[in-house]
Formats: sequence, structure tokens, C-alpha cells
Amino acid sequence: MSRAYRISLRESSKRDISASDEICAELELLEILPAEQMRALLQEELLQRGFTQQGEILVRQKQGLNIEVNPKTGEVKVGAVHSSEVEVESERDCLGFDDLGPSQEELKARLKKEIAADLENKLGEEQKRLQELTSEKLEKSVQKTSEELDRIVNAVTRAALKKKAASMGQIQEISEDPETGSLTIKLEV
Repeated sequence: MSRAYRISLRESSKRDISASDEICAELELLEILPAEQMRALLQEELLQRGFTQQGEILVRQKQGLNIEVNPKTGEVKVGAVHSSEVEVESERDCLGFDDLGPSQEELKARLKKEIAADLENKLGEEQKRLQELTSEKLEKSVQKTSEELDRIVNAVTRAALKKKAASMGQIQEISEDPETGSLTIKLEV
């Protein structure tokens, strides 16, 4: 007479996972002054707005976002990084018989293999979820970052126009309209 038995296995896996996403763009500065002077104005404006110098690149990290600007090339990289510790669990069981079919060791090995595959699938799903969250965060921040970079470019352009006007003659009057962004410079040549 054959006896039935049940094999139950449960395993869990804890792992650190991370996800990142990045968008690259280029700042469009008008060539009002020579390139070297425009780069210096851009660098000065970025430093005033909380960027730090790291070699040739200016960097600011804020709320999980990393913004890098290369003043020489105008290249901008905005990146988001998320990391998380996740724990997933899997459980499997099966029936075996003393005198029929695979042995108890073979059944355990098969269950372990199934559990390992299930754990990897669950970790993959968590990785995908974290990647989607990271990409979503980056998308939401791109609008704000773009607006800030536009303000930086406008400030650099205004500073360059003022320097250019000063080099052409005596500045009599400067008027700026913050609503429209217009700048009027009257000078005596």
C-alpha cells in the first residue's frame, strides 16, 4: 500500500534594487558676446542658483533629481534615481507517493526550482515597477526643470545684452518688463 505525503516549501528573497532614467537636452544661448564670455555668464548664473562645480560640469542634486550642465557645450542632463529594498516570497506544495512517481528529493528539487523562478519573476516585477516610478518622477520634473533652465538662459541673455550695450556706448536707461520679459536699453553712442 502506498502512502501519500505533502511537501511544502516557502522561500523569500530580500534584495536592493535601483532604477534610473535620464533626459538630455541642449541649452540654446544666443551668441551676443564671444563664446567664452557667454560660457562665463552661464556658469556664474548657474552657481548663483545653487549648482556646484565638479570639473567642467555644474551639478545640482535636489529631491532625487540630478541636473548636470556643461557650460562649454550647453549640454544638460536631468536624471532621476530610485533605490529600494524589496522582499518577495513564494510558496509551493505538491503531493508525492512512497512507491509511485518521483522521489521525495526529486520533488523538493523541482519545487525549489519553481520557487526560484517565481522569486526572480516577482523581483523582475518590482524592478519594472520601480523603473516606471522613476520615469514618472522624471517626466513630472522635466516641466519645472525646463522652466528653470529657460529663466537661466533669459538671465544670461539679459546680462550679455547689458554688457554688449555697455561696450557700444554710454548706457542712459535700462527698463525691464518682468511680465513680458522685454528689455529696453537706451544708450548714447
